[in-house]
Amino acid sequence: MKTLLKNAFTAWPFCLATYVGLIGMTWLLLSSGRFAQVDIPVTLCDSRLAAEAQAHMAAVKLGATVFAVTDTGSMRPALQGGDFVVTRRDALADVKAGDVLIYRATWRPTGANLVIHRAVQKDSHGWIMSGDSAPHSESFARVTEANYHGRVIPPVFRAR
Repeated sequence: MKTLLKNAFTAWPFCLATYVGLIGMTWLLLSSGRFAQVDIPVTLCDSRLAAEAQAHMAAVKLGATVFAVTDTGSMRPALQGGDFVVTRRDALADVKAGDVLIYRATWRPTGANLVIHRAVQKDSHGWIMSGDSAPHSESFARVTEANYHGRVIPPVFRAR
């Protein structure tokens, strides 16, 4: 057993596989499974009413809609309850990892099923999403053309 362990760290080609595995495990531990997050600029407004008004003005210019963020905390610190975001239904093919999307979540109760989370990875079934403060992605569901609502267009409008 002692010889096998020694060979794993010193004898070619076993040592290469051991070190590659150790480097990979270290990277996973240090990255903590967090996904690349793109900061969203924030426009601070004097009141919630002013934030909503500015968001609507921006939406009109862009041919977009306004979405009010609820206070679930899943997107903190980028988005907070009471924020207003401008969303536009750009082509889903144009979405990139790090974009913040609004979509109908099939796993939520009817009537409360619009969710705003970050696109973290695309696979053959669609986009895997995650809240910025969530420890894990929503690997059980995907954003597809069928449930995609739109992409957040910066900035976020927030009351002071």
